[in-house]
Amino acid sequence: MKLSNILLKEKFIKFNDKASELESTLRDSFNRDDIDVSMGQYHERDRGYGKVTIRVKEELPPAEYANMKNILQAKGFEVTGGANFADDDGDRYFYPDIKFEFDI
Repeated sequence: MKLSNILLKEKFIKFNDKASELESTLRDSFNRDDIDVSMGQYHERDRGYGKVTIRVKEELPPAEYANMKNILQAKGFEVTGGANFADDDGDRYFYPDIKFEFDI
């Protein structure tokens, strides 16, 4: 295995527990099983990043999307971006997301 692969893997494994905990909180809060959370750390910085992704066939209700952002902010994460979008034909999945950062 290449050293770069080991380092990249370590960068993401470090936050697996925290990402799983946040994912469980969001899934329980919104009664959804289509929410995924990933987290990592910027190279040689004391700053981390993450992304919440929701798999849907239609636009996520704006109130639900805003509440997800509020939960992240209440947990101390800084919301930095994301988008809630979908096509109205309902023939494929869309992935609204919320990007965030945090201090380590």
